[in-house]
Amino acid sequence: MIKRKGIVIYFRSNKVIKTLKKFEINITYINTLGKYLTGYVDNDKFDEIKENLSKLKLVKKVESSLIEMEELNFSA
Repeated sequence: MIKRKGIVIYFRSNKVIKTLKKFEINITYINTLGKYLTGYVDNDKFDEIKENLSKLKLVKKVESSLIEMEELNFSA
């Protein structure tokens, strides 16, 4: 099972969404009026992705989500 961590990215312009899709981020929600998006990344790659995103000019802030990603168990 892959451990995942939630991520919240605040951006200045909607143009950055196309470049964010190049990173290994699984986007779950995009709010274009509030200019933020939520998603999740692999836990071991979180620090690297956060560092690379903070270097982009159109990204205001990158935070980890306060909600813990629980393991999902599907039983028959």
